[in-house]
Amino acid sequence: MGMDVYGEAATSKVGEYFRNNVWWWRPLADYILRTHPELASSCSEWHSNSGDGLNAAESIALADALSADLASGAVDAYSTAYAAEVAALPREACNLCNSTGLRTDEIGVAHGYDKRRARLRQASRPGDRARWMQRLRGRGHA
Repeated sequence: MGMDVYGEAATSKVGEYFRNNVWWWRPLADYILRTHPELASSCSEWHSNSGDGLNAAESIALADALSADLASGAVDAYSTAYAAEVAALPREACNLCNSTGLRTDEIGVAHGYDKRRARLRQASRPGDRARWMQRLRGRGHA
């Protein structure tokens, strides 16, 4: 599942579409809500795919603020703190797979969760943050 942001009247290719999976979207939305609540206030559904969003002027203001955060190092500081927070979470045993990553119950077998899959590489290079910020510069809805 992912969050899709479409620019309603995009003036450039960059502003037409932005997508993040739910695991990358939530930290981004939380960052926006924590650091720029005044710019985020007209959108009340940051954690859903409801079609709620910002208008063109609000999108540009948010993109400018996020670009400034990238340039100042605020995004990197938040990213480091977020990674430390996640790393400090207690590890819990999974009762569905017995902490193996494989489900051998009826549901797991039916959906193919009983077999190992290749892991997808997460986008975590420094330039990736800049790329999603550039995409946000468009006139979009969250």
